[in-house]
Amino acid sequence: MKIINLSDFICNWNWLKDEFNNTDQEWLHFSSQAVNILSIIPKKDAISRFITASRAVNEAKKGNSVLVSHGPGPTFYGATIAKLIYPDLPHLACSFNFTDLPMGGYRKLMIEAYKQVSKFITYSTIERKIYSEYFNISIDSIDMLHWAVHKPIINIDEIPIENGRYICALGSQGRDYKTLFRAIKKHKHIKLVVVASKNSILDLEIPENVKIYSNIPLTQAQNILANSDFMVLPLRDSKVPCGHVTIVSGMFYKKAILVTDSKGVHDYIQDEKTGLFFEPNNPTDLSTKIKSLWDDTPKKMVLSEQGLAFANKHCTHENIVNYFDEFILKYS
Repeated sequence: MKIINLSDFICNWNWLKDEFNNTDQEWLHFSSQAVNILSIIPKKDAISRFITASRAVNEAKKGNSVLVSHGPGPTFYGATIAKLIYPDLPHLACSFNFTDLPMGGYRKLMIEAYKQVSKFITYSTIERKIYSEYFNISIDSIDMLHWAVHKPIINIDEIPIENGRYICALGSQGRDYKTLFRAIKKHKHIKLVVVASKNSILDLEIPENVKIYSNIPLTQAQNILANSDFMVLPLRDSKVPCGHVTIVSGMFYKKAILVTDSKGVHDYIQDEKTGLFFEPNNPTDLSTKIKSLWDDTPKKMVLSEQGLAFANKHCTHENIVNYFDEFILKYS
């Protein structure tokens, strides 16, 4: 059987291949990064995805195969091609997540394409309802799984990139750094280190006690997280389904997490248990809770320990391996 992965990730990535290690399975990865198109060509990314999806589905036609697409873009192109030349191809759509929902004609095209998909995986319960209604997908075809990762190997002897005591904020999608900067400005003695894209902080006033990193390697971001006092996750509203990757990373690094009260993270954060909520777009509430957590070491320890326990139970690779094993048995 062929396991055909379709994504925008680096070419040598191959999802769960090492976990399965089955000689009866052939794991292939088709990445849009492998398609060389001049950057000046209009709609370069769309063309790359179309070519990659065509190659993946044509490969699937050669024998017993399942298609696993990663992200709504590759899923759209993979399903579009499959509908035309291999409509019965078993297709699992992983990481089915939108920061902003598509509009107009693109949405209509997605509604038609997504009819081909066998199963969708989202990382929050609220997304099942949103995507089911928005794309006319049967809610029974959408499964919620917690974001799953390999447990990180933490090197306690690694030299910290940032010296001294500080808190951190990581990530760019669906973030509200305006509220965070307004909140931290009130506490000049508390240093905040942010790892985010330049676009996510564009046109914002950066307080003097804030340091920004952009476009740094993952290992450096992990170093900043590992040596922080605790993590703040500011989200743009009460429903945005973002921040799951960052939350799980914080839990595995045993950090207390202060996060916007968004329904998109309720599957991970239980207030005063696995994390601490603050009101959306409320710098006063956030400022108060930053100061309170900064001064409360016992509370940080309790939150971090309970967060780690949650991650160990719900967010390891074992869960997604078991899920995909059942998917193969059902759809192959």
